[in-house]
Amino acid sequence: MKPNVINTNSIFWIGTLLTLPTAYFIFISILKYGLGISSLLDSAQPVLEQWGIRESLGFNINLLILCGPLIAMLINFFTVVKIEWYNQRENFSVRFYIEKNWWNMVLIIFSGILLATLFIYALGENCRC
Repeated sequence: MKPNVINTNSIFWIGTLLTLPTAYFIFISILKYGLGISSLLDSAQPVLEQWGIRESLGFNINLLILCGPLIAMLINFFTVVKIEWYNQRENFSVRFYIEKNWWNMVLIIFSGILLATLFIYALGENCRC
């Protein structure tokens, strides 16, 4: 058995740090445009503009907002889902199983919700209906 270099707890925290900017951005956008509370977005806007929120997609905050939850979902997915395969003379068997790392599973679901929110927003804003 190979020793794990990084444990599941540290991968959870790396994934959490990757999803927090997206969750914060969606939260302050909902507050401003959905509920009319503009204080958080107005206070964060100078910092976001300095980090490149108005520029096109590149190595700036836009890339972190779009790809952070996806990376967090993938690295936590591989800590939860395990694959075993056996090759014998007559057959080849593959077994998938899920380990009960509840916080990693919650982060996978939360990252999926964030990605679905961004996808629905992109469809709604660009729809020519």
